[in-house]
Amino acid sequence: MEKETSCVRDVHAEIFSIGGALILMACIILTVVAVMAVGASDITGAQAVIAVVLTGAAWVYYLNSVTERLALVEHAIVYTSLVERRRVPLADLEAMLLVHQGFNLERGIETIEFRRRGAQSDQIALGPCWQRRHLEAFLHSVEEALNEPKLLEEVR
Repeated sequence: MEKETSCVRDVHAEIFSIGGALILMACIILTVVAVMAVGASDITGAQAVIAVVLTGAAWVYYLNSVTERLALVEHAIVYTSLVERRRVPLADLEAMLLVHQGFNLERGIETIEFRRRGAQSDQIALGPCWQRRHLEAFLHSVEEALNEPKLLEEVR
């Protein structure tokens, strides 16, 4: 079997994913509950505010999750999303740990930890809209770019 040699320099979360569908479903349900709470006469103002705040937070989390992106730019990994932008330098990189949190090995919440010699580790917690094979291809491309074939470690 021949190994793929394409270099993946930019990956992103997928809007059409199982994790994304579950969060979208929760957002829609919370939106319906919030609309009903605002329109109901037997609901107090505080209860309606709580429903609206929870709905807003769920939508922000969903939009943040589907806008996540990782890119290899000038000897650093750049993570962007709706609410955050981070740059992780790859100088003195000792290891990259891809930690999977979930039951399904292909889909779930992933955390990437970058361990560097003489510096504090950087962690990027990704949302549930990623496909593991795309993350692995990206991290293998980082290994190739740094000419370090054994940087990636996986924890499940």
